[in-house]
Parts: sequence; C-alpha cells; structure tokens
Amino acid sequence: MNEDIRIYKTKIAIERALIELLQQHDFKDITIKKICDQALIGRSTFYSHYLDKYDLLEKVVKQYASDFKVEIEQRFDSMEDGKVANAIELVTDNIKNKREISTLLTVHEVSADLRKEFEQILFRTCLDYLKQQNSSTSIALEYLAELYAANSMTSIQWVLKNGKDANIILLLDQMQEYIFNQLKSDLYTS
Repeated sequence: MNEDIRIYKTKIAIERALIELLQQHDFKDITIKKICDQALIGRSTFYSHYLDKYDLLEKVVKQYASDFKVEIEQRFDSMEDGKVANAIELVTDNIKNKREISTLLTVHEVSADLRKEFEQILFRTCLDYLKQQNSSTSIALEYLAELYAANSMTSIQWVLKNGKDANIILLLDQMQEYIFNQLKSDLYTS
C-alpha cells in the first residue's frame, strides 16, 4: 500500500458510510452530507477523494468487481474437469463482506452496477473456459456462458441473502453439469 494510512482509513470510512446508508436508503436519496455525517468527516475531506457520490459508488463497485474477477479466475483455473458449479460454491464460501456485496448488488446506476459487473465477469470467464475446451457444439458457446452467468448470479444472490443451502448447491451443480456435459455429448455426435 503506497498511500498514507490516514488517507486509506478515511477512504474506508467513506466507503463504509456509503454502504451503511445504502442499507437504509435508495442511492438517489443519499446525499454527500449524509455520507459525511455517517463517516464523521467534513465535505472538503470527501471532495479531496471523490468527485461526487457517483464517483464514490463507481470506485467501490470497481474494487469489489476486481476482487470477484480474481477469485472467479482462480476458481476456474483450479477447477476439476467439468466441475464448474464447484467454482461458484467455492466463491460463495470465500466471499468476504457478504452484507456489503448483497447491498451493492441492489444498486443499479449506469456507471456503477455490481450485478452487471459480476455477470459480465462470470460470462467472460466461462466463455474463455469453454473456448479453451476446443468444443464444437451445436449450441452457441455465448449462450451457454450467458446461461452459466445467469444461474451463477442467482445462486450467489440467494446465498448472500439466505445463507448456503445444500439442496440449492446440488441443483446448481446438476444444472451446470448438464450444460457442460452438453459440450461433451456434442463432441461425440458431431
């Protein structure tokens, strides 16, 4: 970490204040004054780090998306053959700041939408994985990747909101296994 510890702590306080406020209010109803009051800082301190509340939200979302991307890519890289659902189970087990992420997944601003960021990361990572399998399938790989991303996001949001449920994880595993087995069966029937 290259920045001064005081600056780091101030940014953390501002980010926490935003998330705490998001747990009680819609983003449109949150003001800089509310953020500053919650973080126990002055307006000038806020503006020395962020342009406005949209800039703050965008930076927070980008950080969470960046962390998620690293985690997903690691899981896909270390995944056993065809055990794609395991990647999502391991990610949901290892998600830190579950409450914060759950809160941010409900905010949908044009420049900062964590759900869209997560879905795009899941889609891209899955599509890259499918392409690496050198699969020739009658089903478009983009479709399979979108299906995977949608299922995974639904599962992630469920786990964040309701906790881990073995039956849901099993269902996700079976659905993902079906999707990825489709590739293998197409290889043998082509």
